[in-house]
Amino acid sequence: MAAHVSSPRALKPHSVVVIDDSNVMRRWLGSMISGDPRLELAGTAASAEEARQVIKKTNPDVITLDVEMPGMDGIEFLSHLMRLRPMPVVMLSSQMRKNGEKAQRARALGAAVCLAKPSIPTPEALARLCDNIVAAARQDGQSDHATWAASDKIVLIGASTGGVTALESILPLFPKDGPPIVIAQHMPHTFLNRFIERLDRHLEQCVDFAAHGERLATGQVRLAAARDMQTGLTWHSGAWHIQAIRRGRHDMFCPSVDVLFGSAAPWGTQVGAMILTGLGNDGAKGMLMLRRSGARTLGQSERTCAVYGMPAAALAMDAIDEERDLGELPSRMTDLLFRDETLV
Repeated sequence: MAAHVSSPRALKPHSVVVIDDSNVMRRWLGSMISGDPRLELAGTAASAEEARQVIKKTNPDVITLDVEMPGMDGIEFLSHLMRLRPMPVVMLSSQMRKNGEKAQRARALGAAVCLAKPSIPTPEALARLCDNIVAAARQDGQSDHATWAASDKIVLIGASTGGVTALESILPLFPKDGPPIVIAQHMPHTFLNRFIERLDRHLEQCVDFAAHGERLATGQVRLAAARDMQTGLTWHSGAWHIQAIRRGRHDMFCPSVDVLFGSAAPWGTQVGAMILTGLGNDGAKGMLMLRRSGARTLGQSERTCAVYGMPAAALAMDAIDEERDLGELPSRMTDLLFRDETLV
C-alpha cells in the first residue's frame, strides 16, 4: 500500500477571524492561534459591524464568536451570518454552558462548536480549543477525509443495558471527522448528562445532547435526551437535522431507538445503523424499516453483549445485515458506508 502523502492544500493552515469585544481576549486568542501551525490569524473584530468588514476582507475558513458584544450580540450575528454567508463558527463565551439555552440556540442556528472560555489557560485547555477550531474549519470541506466530510451519510446507534461500556469502547474507533453519529441510549436524563460530559472529555469528536433543529456535521456525536420529547431526524437543505417528536402514548422508552431509527427510514440509503447490547426489543422495528429502505444495519454479537436482547430481537425480525463482535463494528460500518463493500 502506498504511503499517504499530504496534499499542499492539507498543509495550508486554516485562517481564523476572532470576534470578541474584550481586547485582552482578542490578544490572547490571537496569540494562541498564531502559535498553532494548523492555524493562522486572519483578523480580529470587537463588534458585529467590525466583523462584517473583516470577514468580507479576509474570507476566513472559520471564526470564533463571542456572545456578549456591543450592539448586535453574537447569537443574532450568527443568525444573520448563517443566512447570508454560511461558514464554520466556534461559539466561545463565558455564557456558553454545555447544554444551556444559548448553546442549544447557537447549534440550532448552525454553529459547529459551542465552548465556554477556559477559566485557566492550561496547555491542555489551549490544545483542546485549537483542536476544536481546526475540526470546525474542516467541516467546510478541508478535511483529509474529504469523502466523509462531503458525504450525506449518518450513523445511528441504539443501546440499553451495557451500552455505556460498549459506547465508550467503540466511539473512539470511528473517524474523528467522520459522519455525524446519533445515539439513543436508555438512561435517566441526569446520568445521560454526566455520560455526555465524560465522553466529550475523552473523545476527539464533539459530544453533546441532540438539540431540535440542529444541523448536523462531521465530527459530531449527539445523544438523544431522556425527557418528554423523542429524538428523530430529518434530511433537508443538504444536511441531516435533529427533529424533536412528541412522545407517543405507547412509547415505552424515551429516548426510543425505534423512533430514532424509524425517523431516518425515508432516507435509508444514507444511513448506517447499529444495535448494541440491551434488554427488550426496542430498535428492532425501526431497524427493519431502515433495512427495507436500503440502510446498512449491524448488530452486536451475542458473545460480546452484556445482555443479548435488542440485537437478538432485531435479528429475529430479519432487520440485521450482519452481526459482528463489538470492536469490529466501527470499521465494518465505515467499510459499508464509504468503500461500497458487499455484505458477507
